[in-house]
Amino acid sequence: MATPSTVTIGCKLPNGLVLSLGAARHELAGTRASAVIGGYGLTPIPAEFWAAWSRKYAEFSPLKTGLIFAQSTVDKAAGQAREQAALRTGVEPINPATPAPGITPV
Repeated sequence: MATPSTVTIGCKLPNGLVLSLGAARHELAGTRASAVIGGYGLTPIPAEFWAAWSRKYAEFSPLKTGLIFAQSTVDKAAGQAREQAALRTGVEPINPATPAPGITPV
């Protein structure tokens, strides 16, 4: 549960992500977590850690594209995850019935 000193991180990467700054590290839940909303795993982490990490890695592609985001509460994070459910990561499983444009199963 998020508190004023924590933020809730949404992560749509399949295996989650380990955020590290010096000796501090936090493991984010990903799309394979036990509880997923809109394809995002939600993880509370210290707000101060997130502020420092997101400043240092501001150009990290998943952060810039919305595959990783932060909200001040769990409810806000769940809402953003639902709104961004259609956002694609590029590593989604292939649908065997329609594997790719121009390719049909035999």
